[in-house]
Amino acid sequence: MLIKIIILIGLFHHVILSLKLVNLKKKRSNVFFVNNKILKRNVPKKKYRILSNKNQSYIGSNYIFNRIFNDNIKSNGDKTSELLQRANYIRDVNGIYNILPLGFRVINKIIDFLNKHLEKLNSHAMSLSILQAKKLWNISDRSKLYSDEFLYVYKQKQSKNDKSSEESLKKKIEDDGYILSPTCEESSLSLINQIYNENITIKCLPLLIHQYNYKFRNEKRFEKSLFKSKEFLMKDGYSFHSNEKCLNETYEKYKECYKNIFEELKLSFNIIKKRKKDKMNALESHEFQVLSRDGKYKEAAHIFKLGDYYSNKLDIKYLDKKNEKKNILMGSYGIGIYRLLYFLIENFYDEEGIKLPEQVAPFSVYLIQTNQKSKYSATKISKILNMYKDSMEKKGNISQQKNEQDDQGDDECGNSTFVSNIHNDDKVNKDDTLNNNNDTLNSNNTLNHDNGVNINNTLTYSPLTSNDIEYILTLWLFNTFKNKNVDIYYDDTDLHLSRKLKHCDLIGAPNRIIINLSNLDKKVKVPTNFYNYIDNSDNILLNKLYLTFQNITI
Repeated sequence: MLIKIIILIGLFHHVILSLKLVNLKKKRSNVFFVNNKILKRNVPKKKYRILSNKNQSYIGSNYIFNRIFNDNIKSNGDKTSELLQRANYIRDVNGIYNILPLGFRVINKIIDFLNKHLEKLNSHAMSLSILQAKKLWNISDRSKLYSDEFLYVYKQKQSKNDKSSEESLKKKIEDDGYILSPTCEESSLSLINQIYNENITIKCLPLLIHQYNYKFRNEKRFEKSLFKSKEFLMKDGYSFHSNEKCLNETYEKYKECYKNIFEELKLSFNIIKKRKKDKMNALESHEFQVLSRDGKYKEAAHIFKLGDYYSNKLDIKYLDKKNEKKNILMGSYGIGIYRLLYFLIENFYDEEGIKLPEQVAPFSVYLIQTNQKSKYSATKISKILNMYKDSMEKKGNISQQKNEQDDQGDDECGNSTFVSNIHNDDKVNKDDTLNNNNDTLNSNNTLNHDNGVNINNTLTYSPLTSNDIEYILTLWLFNTFKNKNVDIYYDDTDLHLSRKLKHCDLIGAPNRIIINLSNLDKKVKVPTNFYNYIDNSDNILLNKLYLTFQNITI
């Protein structure tokens, strides 16, 4: 009998263990074994979801560099450099230019714009090292040509026992040390050779690569401007070919590509053919020169047909179909990113400020509210509008709907209630017809309607003024543009008011909206059917609410 009981207990234990194992398979990620015991793993629940938003709209007060006034900056007659610094695009520190957030946005837009054109050439983006071995330049016989422009990387003595003098150490570094990259013909060809394990075949060619990287040149003709400095950002591309026909075709495609770039940016330019051999040892080259305000054409880009010079000097070959070693033909194609930024500012500013082309502008829309005092009446506006909404709900003309934004915190403008009402159209039914043509807010803090509904308010505040209406319209426009995925800069600072030029905009947006209701009476009526004008019209500038205000400059 005892044996049977033991057997039954064993079977029961086996069944229980089997059930636990089945459950383990279902929830394998939540359990684990410790000393033959099944333990539960504590997996924290995900409380938050990260939502990505590609829109990069700005509130002016959040852009810290826009609080700095640079109107006193002068650049020795160079108006473009002056504007770049006044607009906080760049800052010159001891002759070295630093890119600030606004300028960085424009540079990124320029790079994205160039990439769209380079994709058509099937050019591969990469990044080459800024440090280059000097010996490659010695082999290519270009050290003497660039000797005055090299920026060397020096190092101290490695140990106390090193008895070499500083002069001998300096000479050693200059002969066989490292330099900061002035250009990358040697290093790009050497890299391609290493990638293919020094076994480049005809099947590997043609090959096109490009990069966006910094270049360093200790030029004698140094200009204290972004146009020509010792450190500059450049797009440089290189092509590798097995025959001259292929090189010529790629060269012409690159020429056409650069031509399309300058034409699309609406920059006046000339293409000058250079016949004389220069430091690049090119067989042929073409220089793209952009017209500046002084009537002169200045270099913005340069392309070179290099032939087999570098392949021959560095002894890097490819194998043809007959397994015979042949020289690789090269092309080099450069365009200055800093120079392009310089030319864009120079060609697209006037007495009202900077208006860059849409493709490279930091923002699509620049929104200005002329009277900044109205931003302090946000609380008052919110209470008035909520009171208006409550009165309409009592009339039965506005359906009660759930506000999906109730749990949302204050927005950038610091007025969550107001933005919720304006931003979310669920507070208003577009199809409702509101017969409130005589709605006014009187000085006795009572909202009167034509049907006799009165809402008495115990709070004491003034009626809506023109400044308040400005603020309503400005915030509504900002949120509407932002929700339509339009990059907009809302200038809620006094920066534009401090400019010496009237309405001077140094942000660089191609579209400006200046809201000015200052000529209206100080106490104004709420616009007819005010809430019914808050709709989701795709064409924002034709929206009913926007058209309600008559004195608006665009």
